[in-house]
Amino acid sequence: MATIKANVVCVTSSGGLPIFSRKIGDGDPLPFSTVGSLNGVHLFGKSKELILKSAESEHYNVIWEEYDDSIILVCVAPKTGVDLAREVIEKIYHAIIMFVGDAQIRNLKNVEPFKKMVRRAYPVIDCIMECFDLENNEMNPSMLGLVETTMCRESKTLKVAMDAFVDTIGTHHGFLTIEGCVAVATDGWWSISPIEKQILSLIIRTKSNCTSFDVPIYLPYTCPKTPLRFVSVCLISSIRVNALCGSLPDLGSITQKSYQCWSPIIKTLKYAVLTFPRSLATSEFHDSVQGFLLVNLPVGKCLMCASLKTTKKKCKSSSEKLVTFYHHASKVFTRKDPTHQPLETYWVAEYHKLHSLKEDDNVICILYHAGVPTSSMRYVTRQTLNLILSQGEQEWNHAHLRRETT
Repeated sequence: MATIKANVVCVTSSGGLPIFSRKIGDGDPLPFSTVGSLNGVHLFGKSKELILKSAESEHYNVIWEEYDDSIILVCVAPKTGVDLAREVIEKIYHAIIMFVGDAQIRNLKNVEPFKKMVRRAYPVIDCIMECFDLENNEMNPSMLGLVETTMCRESKTLKVAMDAFVDTIGTHHGFLTIEGCVAVATDGWWSISPIEKQILSLIIRTKSNCTSFDVPIYLPYTCPKTPLRFVSVCLISSIRVNALCGSLPDLGSITQKSYQCWSPIIKTLKYAVLTFPRSLATSEFHDSVQGFLLVNLPVGKCLMCASLKTTKKKCKSSSEKLVTFYHHASKVFTRKDPTHQPLETYWVAEYHKLHSLKEDDNVICILYHAGVPTSSMRYVTRQTLNLILSQGEQEWNHAHLRRETT
């Protein structure tokens, strides 16, 4: 297994029958004998009323997770951490639910038809597994379990068009993406669970070359038993309008209505693309700020700008620093200590500094150049957060949604 970066296999709980095997990186998939051995160890422990959750060798972690007494997901991955492997398994399980439905998993009797249904989830499963292959893939916020968003001056105009579009096709769940980032969305879209939003965003990513698509899905939390349709139409290059709807209208009608709703503001759409790759339509940031990552925790969305003071060549490096630092900051902020709850953390390196601040539902991480005084970072971070939140075109915090769900 030395050349394999990561493997995820799925087998039945009852007999260990293989359902699928996916890998990332070089090398062959896990041989059937190895899969059988891994399942056998788990089954032996279960017979002794012991639940085997993880094991490790010199170079690899092995994670087992059983769902609904029906399927077992086994992840064999490099020692990048048990938490990461468990997060990957959890997302893959929800992706399976989204494509086959909760009832099909709970009542799994005939393996062959189930295997055929699960194949539709393979592209999304492969996207989820990319977090194991950071050497060949750019680190991005989707690896944090977040939906990436963008802010632009045209958001008010785009929101009016979005509301008109969803009314026309009879749904409450619609959103517009620019370069894969959510620019505007309805309250119904933001109200579904974060992991549902993320998997739907991954579906768009896997079908980015399609002019339009219509995918039958289930929402694991919001609607696990009743099938819905996830439809998407490309308006112009890099801009898509997307919606969740029932059996009607058909894709042809939705495509026609989308062009009718959005064609009057086609120039506005083209201008909105110009905000990339900076993600914000403002240049009023402090000179020491090189990039930032803003996260809304309850809604599960983020806004990243990794190119304020850097070239495109250095943008990838900046995003990697921000995402890595966010992992650190989130652990600091969720530390269970009744005597002290941290709200700030920072790193100091030779060529840069990083500072993070938690305020209400938001966590912001800022990449500074090394020359900024460490004592000034708190003030500049809070100033930057207020500047971003003052962009009134998009309601970042969704306070009204929290009131409705509490």
